[in-house]
Amino acid sequence: MKKRLAVMLLIAGCGTAQAATDASNEAQTYIAGLCALTADQPATGQSQEALVQKLKQMSARGASPYAMDKPEFNQDEAEKVAKAYNSLPDEVKQKNRDAEACKKVTLEQYQKAE
Repeated sequence: MKKRLAVMLLIAGCGTAQAATDASNEAQTYIAGLCALTADQPATGQSQEALVQKLKQMSARGASPYAMDKPEFNQDEAEKVAKAYNSLPDEVKQKNRDAEACKKVTLEQYQKAE
């Protein structure tokens, strides 16, 4: 009986860890998308809603119309990423022409917010 309980707790723990990993992967995907969108023209002065809408459009374009398992757009996660990006100072956004630098700074800001 104790072994069964231990196995069930282990399985439940793995499921929780997997869910946490999915959320961070999702956030990283949205951060990469946002940095790609803003690489040529930094999104200074754009509202959070406008950035989320751009991420939603980018996500829809990336999904194949005939795919069996289409990824769902996570509005909450996209809003958190857009909020983290918008909270960066304008001078930092202007300097982030490099996608990797943009991802790093936005991810740091995102993690501070959580």
